[in-house]
Amino acid sequence: MKYSKLIAFALLSILVLTSCGTASKLGKANAIYDAGGYYKAAELYRKLSSKVDTEERVMVNFRLGECYRILNNTVPAERAYNRVIINRSNHIPEAYLRYGEVLLMNKKYDEAIQAFTEYKSLVPDDDRVDKGIVSSQMAKEQIDKNADYIIENFKEINSAQNDYAPAFGTADHEMILYTSSRNTGGRLKKRQAGKRQAGTGQRPSSIFYTIQSRTGWERPRVLGEGVNGKFDEDGACCFDESFGELYFTKSIPGAYNFEGCTIYVAKRDNSYNWTDAEPLGVNDSIVMAHPGISRNGLTLYFVSNMPGGFGGNDIWKMTRKTSNGTWEELINLGSQINTRGDELFPFIRGNGELYFASNGHPGYGGLDLYKATPVGAGSWEVENMGPHFNSELDDFALIYEDNSDRGYFSSRRKGGRGGDDIYRFYKDIPVIEYYVNGIVLSEETKRPISGVQVKLTGSNGATLIKNTEANGRYEFKLNPNTDYIAIATVPGCLNQKSLFSTVDLTDSYTFQDTMMMVSTAKPIEIPNIFYEYGSAALNPESRAALDELVEIMVDNPDIVVELAAHTDSRGTEQVNIDLSQRRAQAVVDYLIHEGVDEGRMYAVGYGFSEPKVVDRAITDKYPFLRVGAHLTDTYINTLRSEEEKEIAHQLNRRTELEVLNR
Repeated sequence: MKYSKLIAFALLSILVLTSCGTASKLGKANAIYDAGGYYKAAELYRKLSSKVDTEERVMVNFRLGECYRILNNTVPAERAYNRVIINRSNHIPEAYLRYGEVLLMNKKYDEAIQAFTEYKSLVPDDDRVDKGIVSSQMAKEQIDKNADYIIENFKEINSAQNDYAPAFGTADHEMILYTSSRNTGGRLKKRQAGKRQAGTGQRPSSIFYTIQSRTGWERPRVLGEGVNGKFDEDGACCFDESFGELYFTKSIPGAYNFEGCTIYVAKRDNSYNWTDAEPLGVNDSIVMAHPGISRNGLTLYFVSNMPGGFGGNDIWKMTRKTSNGTWEELINLGSQINTRGDELFPFIRGNGELYFASNGHPGYGGLDLYKATPVGAGSWEVENMGPHFNSELDDFALIYEDNSDRGYFSSRRKGGRGGDDIYRFYKDIPVIEYYVNGIVLSEETKRPISGVQVKLTGSNGATLIKNTEANGRYEFKLNPNTDYIAIATVPGCLNQKSLFSTVDLTDSYTFQDTMMMVSTAKPIEIPNIFYEYGSAALNPESRAALDELVEIMVDNPDIVVELAAHTDSRGTEQVNIDLSQRRAQAVVDYLIHEGVDEGRMYAVGYGFSEPKVVDRAITDKYPFLRVGAHLTDTYINTLRSEEEKEIAHQLNRRTELEVLNR
């Protein structure tokens, strides 16, 4: 079992060092060992192994083997246990059990079975040996039901130190938090640059994060000071469903070990600033670690060695009635999950499946990954995830991307970058992905607009928000079988909306979207609203334009507008004023009928008092009209043909919307 995953979070009983000043080097080594300083103790035992007498040498080699085993140095551990076993006149029975365990981790399956069998003859009532024999036989067969998964080292974030326990930081899985003992530099550099921990030989761990951009995963950065302490061991975290609350493990360092740990909670705002973390406050007298929260936020799974368990470290849970309620009864998950060994790093999937690591169930060596499927009230069906996910060394802390076949886990398997590494996995089938790649432009200038907030809401309840980049672009990853609405918002413009749907799509697809932001600095013409000649009655051809106007009012729920109607110059002034007022009111009446609040609209008829001003778009369409010209009778009469004059009159007959509360 790996020290930094168990001891570094204070999940073993801590013996306080009271006699470290003993004159005997062996006594000093034993005292450090008892206090959990396995890395330092191994150095002392190794130097003493050739200097003590025969009787003491057996105990020194056994404890040296224990130090190496706990630190996952399985090859020297095998040699140390072997030196104990060959001294048959004064051996330690448990050495056979531990020898078998490291032989299994070193892929010497027949020799492991032989060692387990020898231990069973000496201690027949210890059921751990039966698990060891089954594990060795299972590892020999290497039947892999998950061979269709691709597993890759997550090289972008792994270091030469320990990197483990990934957790998602956003709903789109493009932010990952994880635990690392790497040297961070900057704020944490001083406390990490000193001597390595006597227990692990590693620096204290901190929580890091990385974000996926278009060019790949960004350089990992240490999480804010509200979470990571200056001298504490921080890690093994998870977010609630809103990704606003972070639950994580914090341990307080002692002389050689960590004197206690519990689960802390920190909150972040929209700018990713953190509040100072506070203890969960459930029970200060117990150690708690490795939080994993359910999708609805009402059940928190955690690891503890508190009384009432089944052996080493067990997985427990506690519940609450509301998302901000008080955590209630602590419940052990029972003997189908928990064993005499250690069960660690629980992760609960949306479908109710529980994933965890254990060295107490039959496995392939070290910690293995297991899936537990609920089969009734408090009952589970537990299965090993197979040799594709599990190696001869530690494999642990698995997470899934929602209900997909993609995710991440931690492993100490050979071929990594150093210590524990994070690996990603996915099914060896074509990966179907959906994206929307959009751009936001000014309707007037056709230039990109940066800093526009684009809010994407899915029929699955998920909401994502991004701001457009300097080139006006934005991108979202979409879920399958989901309808989406994207709303673009920027001060001084009407909100714009786009719709996408991945329902019934069977191949990867990227939606290309353009949203044109319409300025509210001047009146906005609503084209294609037609009336009967000389009447305020709306033509059926106007229906599409009127429905678009309804959508504008719905998509911009806070605006109050003036709906203005304009006529051409033909007819008397009073007739035109009256006609335009009735036409403006007809538009307002249509919107009221469609559910728009009457108090948000004012109908005004201007007759011919405000002739149309020619802009660049009109000139591009009608080159005979000059940019900036007012379409008065005087100007219209200068046009060359009756056709040109009629076009000018048509341009004057219009319906406009002006936002009054900008």
